[in-house]
Amino acid sequence: MASEETPGEGPGDAPGNAALTPGIPIRGIRMKFAVLAGLVEVGEVSNRDIVETVFNLLVGGQFDLEMNFIIQEPESIVCMEELLDRCEPTCQAEVWSIFTAILKKSIRNLQACTDVGLIQLVLHRITTTDSMIADLLVDMLGVLASYSITVKELKLFFSKLQGEKGQWPPHAVKLLSVLKSMPHRSGPDSFFSFPGKSAAAIALPPIAKWPYQNGFTFHTWLRMDPINNINVDKDKPYLYCFRTNKGLGYSAHFVGGCLIVTSLKSKAKGFQHCVKYDFKPQKWYMVTVVHVYNRWKNSEISCYVNGELASYGDITWFVNTSDTFDKCFLGSSETADANRVFCGQMGAVYLFAEALSAAQILAICQLGPGYKGTFKYKAESDLLFAEHHKTLLYDGKLSSSIAFTYNPRATDAQLCLESSPKDNASIFVHSPHALMLQDVKAVVTHSVQSGIHSIGGVQVLFPLFAQLDHCQPSSQELDTSVCCTLLSFVMDLLKNSVAMQEQILASKGFLVIGYTLEKSSNMHMTRPVLEIVLAFARYLSNLQNGVLLLKQLCDHILFNPAIWIHAPAKVQKVARQLYRVPDIWTRLSS
Repeated sequence: MASEETPGEGPGDAPGNAALTPGIPIRGIRMKFAVLAGLVEVGEVSNRDIVETVFNLLVGGQFDLEMNFIIQEPESIVCMEELLDRCEPTCQAEVWSIFTAILKKSIRNLQACTDVGLIQLVLHRITTTDSMIADLLVDMLGVLASYSITVKELKLFFSKLQGEKGQWPPHAVKLLSVLKSMPHRSGPDSFFSFPGKSAAAIALPPIAKWPYQNGFTFHTWLRMDPINNINVDKDKPYLYCFRTNKGLGYSAHFVGGCLIVTSLKSKAKGFQHCVKYDFKPQKWYMVTVVHVYNRWKNSEISCYVNGELASYGDITWFVNTSDTFDKCFLGSSETADANRVFCGQMGAVYLFAEALSAAQILAICQLGPGYKGTFKYKAESDLLFAEHHKTLLYDGKLSSSIAFTYNPRATDAQLCLESSPKDNASIFVHSPHALMLQDVKAVVTHSVQSGIHSIGGVQVLFPLFAQLDHCQPSSQELDTSVCCTLLSFVMDLLKNSVAMQEQILASKGFLVIGYTLEKSSNMHMTRPVLEIVLAFARYLSNLQNGVLLLKQLCDHILFNPAIWIHAPAKVQKVARQLYRVPDIWTRLSS
C-alpha cells in the first residue's frame, strides 16, 4: 500500500512548497472550478461574474487581455469546458469569444489546448450546440487546427462531415470552413519554446576553439512572443551568447524591435552592430548573422532577415583567443537573469564554420521554417523550388561546414542532441549535446498535410464531393459554398507538395472530382469555383513538372463541357475568357 505524504515531507520537498507536488495543482484547479459550478447550479452568480472568474482561474490571477492572458495550467481548460455545459448560451458565447482571442495572442495558449486535446472535446460537443455557439466553436477550431491537428483528431473531424439520407450532419457545413485555415501555417512544425523566465535557456557544452578562420554563420528561425508589453523597452532578450570565462566572444540581443550583434575582444574593447530591421512580436523571421574574417583588412558582418540582406558593416578586429568558450547559451546571456532571456519560439539552430554567401542563404530560405536536416539529401524536402537552389543546398559545402546544429525533434527529455554530420570535426571539448534549462521545451505540432498523408492521402476528400447535393438539416436548400471550400482546400494541399501532386496524378483525382461535379447540381458551378480552378491551372502552367497534372485538370474539369454547359450564363461568360489565357494553352501544346 502506498504511504501518504503531506506537502513538504516528500524527498527533496521544502515545507509548505505544495506547488512542487504534481497532484496538488490539478486537484486545486478542479476544486476551484467545482466550487464555481456549484454556485452556477444554485443561481448565485451572474454571467458577468462567471466570465470574470473563469478567466482569472485560467491565467492564475487577475485576467487582462493585454497584460495577463497566458493560461497557467492546461487542466483548467478541461474544467472550463465542463463548466460551460451548466451555463446559459449567452455566457457560453462570451467565454468562447474571449477564449479564442487569447488563443490568437500566444502560442503557449495554443499548446496548452493541444496538450489537453481541446479539438477532440469540441468536436464531440459541436453537433448538440445551438447555431450561435457553433459559429464561435468553428472559429476557434480554425485557430487550433492551423496550429496543430493530430491524425486522431483529423479522423474525428471528417467523421463529423459524413452525411446520411441526403443530409449534412448538424453544423457540418460550418465545420467545412475550418478547412480553409488548416493548411495555412506560418512557422515550423517543431520548435524550442522559451518561457522568458530567469535561467530558462539552452546551455551548450564548452567549445574548445571558436571556428573563425573561414568566418562563421549563425542561422535560425525565431518568433518573439513576450508575455506582456510592460518591459518591452527595458528587457534585452538574448538570441545567443558564445563567450569565454573572461567574457570574450560573440552575442546577439534584442532591444525593442532591433537586433544588436556584439563582439567582445576584451572587457574594454567591443564592437556592436545594429541590424536595420524592425522585428515584430508574434511573427516568424529567418535570421542569419554572417561574420566574414579578413586577415589583411577589416573583417565584416552581414545580417540577413528572411533570406535578404538587412544590414552590413566592418569590424576593425576579430576575436582571436585560445581560451575555451565555456559560457555558451541559446536564448540567454551568460548571467541568465529575467530581463536577458529570450521569450518566444526558435526553430532548428545552426552554426556554420564558414561565412555563407547571399545565394546560399537565399536557397536555405526556400526550404522554409520547418527544415531541420543537414543538407545532404536532395529528396528530403517535399517543397518545390528552383534547380539552382538545389545545387547550392546539396553540393556538399553546406553540410560539411556545419559546426553544430540543434533541432527540437532531436531531443531526449531535457537533452538536445547535436545533429551535425558524423564526418564533421567536433568543435566541443567533450560531449556535444546541449541541455534545456528550467521550462524550455521542445514542442512538436502536427500539420494537416502530414495528417492527410497518414489517413490515406487526398483521396479521403473524394467522398465529400459526392455529398455536394446534400441539404442542410434545417432546410431543403443546397449550400453552393461547399464546392468552393472543398476545391480550395484540395488546391491548397497540392501547392508546394510534390507528394500530394503525385497522389492526385496516380489516383486520377481530377477525373473523380470532375465526374462528381458532372453528376451534381449546376448550381455549384459558381464564379468563385471557376476562379479557383483557373488560378490553379495558372499555377501548374508555371511549374517545371506540372504539365501532366495541368492536362488532367483541363481534360476533366476546366475544359469539360458536361460541367460548364449548364452553368449560369454569367459563369459561362467568364469561362469564355479561358480562350484568352495564352500561358495555359502554350503549356498544354508543349
